[in-house]
Amino acid sequence: MKAYGFAPLFSTFFVLLFLTGADATPISRCDGISSCLSGADVTVVGPTDSNYSSASQAFNERLEFQPVAIVYPSTADAVSQIVTCASSQGLSVNARSGGHSYAAYGLGGGDGHLVIDLSNLKSISLDADSGNVASQTGNRLGDLATSIWDQGQRALPHGTCPYVGTGGHTSFGGFGPFSRVGGLLLDRVVSADVVLANGTAVTASASQYSDLFWALRGAGASYGIVTSWTFSTLPAPQNNIFWQITFSDSLSQSDLTSALVALQTFVSSSLPDEFWPQAVLGADGNGGISLSFSGTFFGDDSDFQNVIAPFVSALPQGNQLTSSSYDWIGVLEQLNGGNGLSTSQPDTPDTFFAKSLITTTALPQSTWASWSDFLFSSATNTDLNWFVEIDLYGGAISRIGKDDTAFAHRDAIFTFQLYASSQNSQPPYPDDGIAFVDNMLASIDPNPQAACTCYHTVYSGRRCQRSSFQSDANYVDPTLTPEQWQTQYYDGHYQRLTQIKQIYDPNNIFSFPQSIGLTV
Repeated sequence: MKAYGFAPLFSTFFVLLFLTGADATPISRCDGISSCLSGADVTVVGPTDSNYSSASQAFNERLEFQPVAIVYPSTADAVSQIVTCASSQGLSVNARSGGHSYAAYGLGGGDGHLVIDLSNLKSISLDADSGNVASQTGNRLGDLATSIWDQGQRALPHGTCPYVGTGGHTSFGGFGPFSRVGGLLLDRVVSADVVLANGTAVTASASQYSDLFWALRGAGASYGIVTSWTFSTLPAPQNNIFWQITFSDSLSQSDLTSALVALQTFVSSSLPDEFWPQAVLGADGNGGISLSFSGTFFGDDSDFQNVIAPFVSALPQGNQLTSSSYDWIGVLEQLNGGNGLSTSQPDTPDTFFAKSLITTTALPQSTWASWSDFLFSSATNTDLNWFVEIDLYGGAISRIGKDDTAFAHRDAIFTFQLYASSQNSQPPYPDDGIAFVDNMLASIDPNPQAACTCYHTVYSGRRCQRSSFQSDANYVDPTLTPEQWQTQYYDGHYQRLTQIKQIYDPNNIFSFPQSIGLTV
């Protein structure tokens, strides 16, 4: 491990000429990076360093990649130096904010990438007059939520898993319980400080670099390294209700279908934006399927009871509703399973595969029934620890124009996350795991035609983790073909995204298996 201070950079032309050839080894390429960055305010971790294994560990331990190096800048200026250095050596560059990419794209999604770990960039500054907050991308959601509450009792519509990084969460959508009121997290972005492929640092906003600003909000990782987002915050709601509905008895297959149809019927009514529900399903351990509903209501208890009463009455017998009121931080903690929002302890990895769906029209009852049939016949006794999370979109999300940002799926009703991990959350991943999740999705739609770039992180009761049918690109699915993910994630925006890519990253420095390409 090599740490450098503020000494001036010196020329390493002959070293780089020797080390950037096709036969260069990972160690020699790391040495080239170290030489190139000898005057920068960075720490370089390479393959020969004792902490390389932990530094290059993916959150999803089903995947294992070997970066050329992981570089930790201490300043935004140092990020520019790293990108310039990597570009001179022909290396692909990827940012790691929180590292929670389901396909390990923060490590490049393959061997031989240079990873810029942003964890040292932690400034958060709230302007009391405008309500805007500038937050560097080394911050996690827990850091951001706590800081803007402490600085001015402000809030943002983000997910509730505190360890998720603000860089990717913002870039690809960023959904949470407050999103029906405040939009996706990317909808609150006022500007972004970003380092481009040529090493220059610019600020993108609606008034400058507007094409880049459009692309960053939905596909940001393909265009540069965002070092800071500026968000327009909202006053934190004063009254916040966290509610749950559980069932005292195991549900039959027909009751499961009935409950899911009841949810869909209920949300098709004119619900207030302040109400948000989620359904979570899993194996109950007794040969059946568990189902619970939970969510939030931002308002008074009497209003909440009036809103939820029709849903409760439509559910199968044996349902039990509980609810409690909290301040803003308190409800975020409840949404994190009753845990705090601190990110001071190391995060816990998992070994898993996931897929996602989005519905934009109501599913026929026959679809819910066929899915229930699959769950009862194939998912009650597996060697996997699985869950499905169904979240309601709409509200403020749907009132933003499809073409206003690179995020296209403004007409989403439900988003499904289908997630299966190994029993002990450690490798190896069961051989049937990917096929199990594929088949679960196919029981809803055997031929999905679309997918999405939104990122939710909402506590499911198991882990912090998403017709026409669509998928979710922050719940990235590395098994999709290029034709599938280009169409499904970006829904008509991909050609425009490639045109912007040609302008800002013509040599495709910021690349990973599902990054925006230079051509369609």
